[in-house]
Amino acid sequence: MNEGMGTTYERYILHRLFENIRKKYAINNILEVPSFGMTGISGINSMWWALNGVEVTVVDDNEIRAKAIQDTWQEARLRANVVYLPQNEYVLPFENKTFDLSWNFAALWHVQKIDLLLKEMKRNTKKVILICVPNRENIGYLMLAAERKKKSLFADNIKPRIIKNIMSNLKWRLAEDGYFDVPPWPDIAMKKEELLEKIGLSWLARRYQRAEAKRWCILDYYNGKNEGLEKDIMKYSYLEDLPQPIKRMWAHHRYFLFTPDISN
Repeated sequence: MNEGMGTTYERYILHRLFENIRKKYAINNILEVPSFGMTGISGINSMWWALNGVEVTVVDDNEIRAKAIQDTWQEARLRANVVYLPQNEYVLPFENKTFDLSWNFAALWHVQKIDLLLKEMKRNTKKVILICVPNRENIGYLMLAAERKKKSLFADNIKPRIIKNIMSNLKWRLAEDGYFDVPPWPDIAMKKEELLEKIGLSWLARRYQRAEAKRWCILDYYNGKNEGLEKDIMKYSYLEDLPQPIKRMWAHHRYFLFTPDISN
């Protein structure tokens, strides 16, 4: 249960995004589908919502992982309806317009038929659909092209044009489009300390080595074991308020917020 600084940081930045959505839209229940994305402990990105009194449903396409997700939520003393849906079955077992918000984080490139998934998310959602994807304009993303090919990802699924076109055809409009997760370290497939050493910033590398020596896991915040964790990790958030044209080259992730197009 040690996710590292990077994963812990991005979860807290997600909280900021969630808070803005909650303020703008009255959210009483949410659906996270699919729950499997990139790094860290699976199925816990929606715990913030549960902490704030929102009903949470999490869908995963791996039966063993779904059981592990349920156990993790119980360990954190939080409630979620964890649903196992076999891979490539795209009919979600929920009534029309069941959820105020449906969302996923860095999960679309694991989905074979993105159009069918987004169609089901639209059917199940009343108010808001949030899609978070790796930022393809990030310099680190461009460096990792060969690594992604080894993982057999459906990389086209995270292209903004494809996501926007599908949602537009479903008669949902793009309400917001932004970049987030902008820490002072790069999004690369090596330890940040190694990169800093290579470019001659040994003093900064030693600083991060000391920080990484600590246990970083947001579950310690959720279950009350480390109430100071947010303060510790958010001291690295000073780049989040950069102008969007600058953030687009460094942000690790991008988000799209869709709402029903009432003009149709």
